[in-house]
Amino acid sequence: MISEFVRIQAEGYVLCLMVGAAMGIVGVVFGGLRKLLRSGKIVTWFCDLALWLVLSVAIIALNYICCGGRIRLYIFLGFFSGFLITFYTINWVASKMADYILYRKNKD
Repeated sequence: MISEFVRIQAEGYVLCLMVGAAMGIVGVVFGGLRKLLRSGKIVTWFCDLALWLVLSVAIIALNYICCGGRIRLYIFLGFFSGFLITFYTINWVASKMADYILYRKNKD
């Protein structure tokens, strides 16, 4: 049988992985917004700041939900691995689709 401590950590890791994946999708949305708005310096600055704030709030909230505010390595590993996996898979597909749509729009 799995001890209660190990089960809680495994559930916390999976939760962090899922929230990290959701934040990866948020990163893709902000990247698409930057492309859509022609990526001026102010738009880039605003999108980066907004993404940073959303990620910070998500990590802090996740830390309190999983561990009551105590810092644990599995929280950061789960969150950032979920974020990076999603960002590097979905972002690639979404970027190709957005480029195709914007190219077709500019061509017409």
